[in-house]
Amino acid sequence: MISHGVRYGIAAAAALLLAACSGQQVQLEIKARMDGQPAAGATVMVDGKELGVTDGTGVLARPLTRSAGAEVDVLVSKELPGHRIKPWKTTLLIKLGKDGKIVDRYSLEADLAVTRYFTVAVNEQGTPVTDATVKLNDKELGQTDAKGELVHEYTTLPPKGVTLTVSKPGYAASQKSASVQPGERLEIALARRAILTVTAISDEYGVRAGVPGVAVSVDGRPLGKTDERGVYTYTYEGAPGRKAQVALSAPGYLPTDWKTAVALEGQVSVQRAFAPATPRPIRVGVHRFVGNTPGVDLKDVASQAETAVAAQLFKASVFREVPATDLEREVKRLKVGIDKIATKGWHGTPLRRTVDMVVLGSVARDDKGLIIETKFYMASGSLVLSQIARARDEGAINGAVREVVANVMERFPFEGTVVAVDGERYQLNLGKPYRVGRGTEFALLAAEAVTGDSTPARSRQFGLLRVNRAEEGGSWAELETINARRTVTPGDRVVRRGHLAGDGEDSGTSVTLSAKGGLAPDVAPLPGVNIYLNGDWAGTTGTDGRAEVRLRPGKNYDILLYRHGYQQVTDRLRMDKGEGVREFVLPVNNAVFRVDSEPSRATVLVDGDAFGKTPLLEGKPVSLGFHTVKLTVGEDYRDWEEVVEFDKKVEDRTGERRIVLHKDYLKIAERAAQQGDTNAAMQAYASTDKTHPDYSEAHARLGQIYLTTRTTTRPPSASSRAC
Repeated sequence: MISHGVRYGIAAAAALLLAACSGQQVQLEIKARMDGQPAAGATVMVDGKELGVTDGTGVLARPLTRSAGAEVDVLVSKELPGHRIKPWKTTLLIKLGKDGKIVDRYSLEADLAVTRYFTVAVNEQGTPVTDATVKLNDKELGQTDAKGELVHEYTTLPPKGVTLTVSKPGYAASQKSASVQPGERLEIALARRAILTVTAISDEYGVRAGVPGVAVSVDGRPLGKTDERGVYTYTYEGAPGRKAQVALSAPGYLPTDWKTAVALEGQVSVQRAFAPATPRPIRVGVHRFVGNTPGVDLKDVASQAETAVAAQLFKASVFREVPATDLEREVKRLKVGIDKIATKGWHGTPLRRTVDMVVLGSVARDDKGLIIETKFYMASGSLVLSQIARARDEGAINGAVREVVANVMERFPFEGTVVAVDGERYQLNLGKPYRVGRGTEFALLAAEAVTGDSTPARSRQFGLLRVNRAEEGGSWAELETINARRTVTPGDRVVRRGHLAGDGEDSGTSVTLSAKGGLAPDVAPLPGVNIYLNGDWAGTTGTDGRAEVRLRPGKNYDILLYRHGYQQVTDRLRMDKGEGVREFVLPVNNAVFRVDSEPSRATVLVDGDAFGKTPLLEGKPVSLGFHTVKLTVGEDYRDWEEVVEFDKKVEDRTGERRIVLHKDYLKIAERAAQQGDTNAAMQAYASTDKTHPDYSEAHARLGQIYLTTRTTTRPPSASSRAC
C-alpha cells in the first residue's frame, strides 16, 4: 500500500510536469535605449519573428506563450540614416517560481551600441581622386578609395563643427570647415599643385644640353638658378590658376633676358633655348688613324697622318685640342668604342663634358700612292664632314693633310648666333677666324620641341642669310629668304651652309648610287660609305646602302667610294639623263682573328657580338680597324676587355700571346668579408701581384684591414692595467 504522503508528492510532480508541457502566457517588456535615450522605432524579434516596434518611450510590451524551461531568442535592431547601430541580442529562459508556477513577467533593457558616419568625396574637376589623405582637426583619418571616397565613423563630434584637410602629392591642399550631420556627404575639390619647371637649353652642333646658372624669377621675385642640367623647379602653394610672369636672365647668352606669362596651375613647363653670345672653340680630339690595306703595314703612315692633322687643325683658334692621351684614357675608361662614336655618338656619356668632336682617320695604299680619309664626328654620332686626300708617298703626307685642313676650314658647318638686328642687316658672331667672307651663306635654324637635356637636337631651317661684310669679331648679313610669319631676332641660331660635291652644278640632277659590301656572291647593302666626286665629299650611303648625289648628265667624274674595313673603289663615272641606279661593290678587308685564353672556354665578343668560345685556333674573320674585344668566363675571374687594332691579315692571340684572365680577388675577398671570414679576405687581397690590374686597390684594402684589426686588438695600456 502506498501511503497518503507519497501519493500527494506524485500528484504534485505530475501537476508541475503538466504545466511545463502545456505552455502558458507570459508578458515580455523590452526597453530599448540608444546613447542613454529611449530608442523609439526599434524592431523587436523573438525567435526569428517580429514581435513589434518600440513606442515613443522606447518600450514594447507583448504577451508570449511559452513553456517552462523554454529559451527565447530576443533581437532588438534599429535603422537610422547616417548611423550604424549594432543589433542587441540575448536569450531568455522561461522559469518556474518557488510556488511551482511559471514566472509570467519579464523585462529586458536593450542598450543599442551606435556610431555615426559621414562621407568625404574628393574630386578634381569631377574626377575622383584616389589615395588622397584626409585629416579631421589635424588627426589623420585615412586615404580615399578607388571612388575617391573616405567614410569616417564616429561617436561624437565637437559641437562647433570640424575642419577637414585633404592633401595629395602633386595637388594643393584643401580645407573645409563645417558642422557635420550623420550621413552627410562632403564634396571637396582638389586642384593640381602648380609645379613650375624651367628648362634652359642650348643646341650646339647637333647636341642639346642644359644651360646652368640661368636666374629664374616670378613676378619680380628671385627664386633661384638652373642646375647643371639647366633645370629649375618651383612649387607654388597658392591659389591655383593665378597668372604670373616668369623671367629668365642668362648673362653671356642670347637672349640675355626673357619673359613669358603662365597660369600657375598643375604642371607648368617653361622651356627656352639660349645661344652663346660669343662662340666658344670646338673641343676636338684626334682619336685614331688606322691602316686599311690588308697585308700592308701602314702603322707609321697612319701615325704620321694623325700627327699632321692635329698639327694643322689646331693652328685655327676655332678648334681647341683635347690631348690624344686624355681622350684615349677617357674612351677606354668609359668603354666608348669606335663603332659607338661613329653611330650613336657619346652625347649621353660623361665624355660629352670634355669633347665636342672626334676626328677619325683611315689610310690605304693603291697603285697611285696613299689615300688619307679624315672624318669629323659630333657628339650626336653624326658625320658632319669628311675629306679625302692623296699623297704619292710618305714625304707628301704633310702637304696632303694641309689640303684637307684647308678644305675643312672652308666647308665646316660652323654654328653661330644672330647677335643684333639693324634694319634689314643682321650681325652674326662668326667672322674671319671662321673663314667667313662675302657671299658666305648661313641657314637660320628653329629648334624643335625640347624632349630633354643632353639629347640629339633637331632643328629646321626657316630662312637663309648671305654675308656682305666680314670682320674679325663677326659679320653682317642680309636676308635671302625666310618663311612666312617669321622674323629674325637676336638669339636665333645660324649654321654655315656646306656645299657637297655637285651642289654647284647649275644643270645638275639627283641620281642614286648604291653600295654593297662583302665577298661575292655574299654581298649586302653597305651603309656608311663615303662618296667622293673629283676629290670632294658628295655624301654617305644610308642604312639601305644608297645615297642621292647631284651630277650633270653626260659629264665625267672621278668617283671614289671609301669605307674603312672595305677595299676602296675608284672609277670614272658618267651618267646620262634618265639613267637608273648605279651600283658599286666594295670587297671586305678582313683579318683572321685567332684567340685562346687561360682559362679556356671563355666567351669571346667582338663589338658586343658573340664570336665563339676559346680556343679559336682556326680563327674567324674580322674587318680591319679598331674593335672592342671582350672575353668572359664568369665564376671568380675578371672580364678582359680592350680595343684591338686589326691591321694585319692574321691577328694571333694564341700560344704565348694568349689572353690571360685574372682572378677577381676583390670579389673573392668581399664575399669572404660578408661571411665574416677576415683571414680569407686578407688572403685574397694578398694574392694580387704587381701585374694584377687590381693590385693597388687590393693592397689598399688589405692595409685598411690590418689597421682595423690592430686598433680593435690593441693590448690595454699600463694605466688601464693598474686600474
